[in-house]
Amino acid sequence: KSSNCPSLKLDLPMPQKEMEAEALALMDEFVKHRGEEHPGWHSLVLHGYDKQTTDDWTSNAYDFKSRPEYKWTEIADACPVTTDWLKNTWSYSTFDRVRFMLLMPGGCIREHKDYDTRKLAAYNVAINNPEGVEFVMEDAGLIPWQPGDARAIDIGRRHSVRHLGTEPRIHMIIHGAPTFEHSKLVCRSYDKLLEELNAK
Repeated sequence: KSSNCPSLKLDLPMPQKEMEAEALALMDEFVKHRGEEHPGWHSLVLHGYDKQTTDDWTSNAYDFKSRPEYKWTEIADACPVTTDWLKNTWSYSTFDRVRFMLLMPGGCIREHKDYDTRKLAAYNVAINNPEGVEFVMEDAGLIPWQPGDARAIDIGRRHSVRHLGTEPRIHMIIHGAPTFEHSKLVCRSYDKLLEELNAK
């Protein structure tokens, strides 16, 4: 929470090809995310209120008076490999929102920040990451995403994404309550990053 690291790649394997196939099979289910502000940006909920309530419950787009109950949606049922990975490899005690995030070719996620504080506060998983996608962060430049990467992201920094390629780009954003095992994973991932930097 105080490293000032823009993103941290987790030392965590994932069945990337199988998870990508599950997400691509659901292309017709995705809905627009945050209206027309970010052209070509769509989302689909695996864990949350329902499969199409993609933003935080406090958003002005909804009429919730209090936090709704979150659950696994029918999208999770259609993604057995992804759901098994989340439940048995991703070390959270409980999940909040878990969403596929789709950016279509020619689309962009306009510059924004999600929090006022600077810390690694969200997890983003590259279900795929086609050629031509540029994810840029304030004071950090381009993030070197590869398919299968799971990264902690400082979304208190301004960041944006543009898609200059030809294939749909699908990531997953995970929110929830980390366990002690997850904290050990983050520390192990920091150690691996330092080893790589010292080897250069």
